[in-house]
Amino acid sequence: MRKKIKNTFIYVVVRLLMAFLRRLSLTRSQRFGAWIGRRAYRWGRVERERILQNLAQAFPEWSEQERGQVAQSVFMHFGSAVAEVVNVRRIRSLSDFMEMDPASRQILDELLARGKGVVFVSAHVGNWELMARALARYGFPINTIGKRSYDPRFTRLMQRFRDEGAVRTIWRGDAKTGIKMLSVLRRGEIMGLLIDQDTKVPGTFVPFFGRLAFTPTAAALVARKTHAPMVAAFNHRRPDGGYRIVLQQVLASEIEDENQAIEADTKELTARIEAHIRQYPAEWVWMHRRWRTRPEDQEADPGSG
Repeated sequence: MRKKIKNTFIYVVVRLLMAFLRRLSLTRSQRFGAWIGRRAYRWGRVERERILQNLAQAFPEWSEQERGQVAQSVFMHFGSAVAEVVNVRRIRSLSDFMEMDPASRQILDELLARGKGVVFVSAHVGNWELMARALARYGFPINTIGKRSYDPRFTRLMQRFRDEGAVRTIWRGDAKTGIKMLSVLRRGEIMGLLIDQDTKVPGTFVPFFGRLAFTPTAAALVARKTHAPMVAAFNHRRPDGGYRIVLQQVLASEIEDENQAIEADTKELTARIEAHIRQYPAEWVWMHRRWRTRPEDQEADPGSG
């Protein structure tokens, strides 16, 4: 009963905050979101310490002051990004706000023209929800994987947001999730996956910022099963506002052994993700416990990212 009351309280607060943000202009809601993020940096001791610890391990050459500045920027960025998602209807032209690099669009057009679909691999960087919505606005058939929330009301909110943006969602954990992913590619559409988190799905250990990180292998697996081309795609904030979407094709490994090939492809995709994060470190979810799962021959990594 207590948990139910707590969840309802959180849900009501979130809905009230959403209603407030929608009464503001886009610019003001972004500023308010960044302000909330700055306060969250001060109040969220656990998350703040986890970010600082992860940054220290990923960028040992940085000073404490540099890591502190980036850590605060992470909170501010995602506070603003949430406000953008909530206030998406105030974005006059989503295709301008989420500008797609012309060369990237040409690559995606050419790969889709092959008729085998595209495995669209990304990470929790920039504003990934708006990126998917922008792809649909550009006319691309986009499907994504979603994880249900602990509260079904939040799951319904996510489903509604994606449906309104013509982004189709396949929920992780369903009995036919794998079959649905393969069907998307066989229809010649885009299958979007984020592979930068340590989650309870089939995966393998690959290097990430100098340490082995347990990484989902679904992207490499479905690409190999369907012979669909893969792209590593990201978005980052532009200095003048909005975001820029860029992508690059990732060629599949020619290794004959399936397991080794999947591991090699996952390693390459993760290397592309790391390269992007190094370029835009304030736009990735450093509060995530990315190195939580350890190989069997290594001790657990309590408390660290």
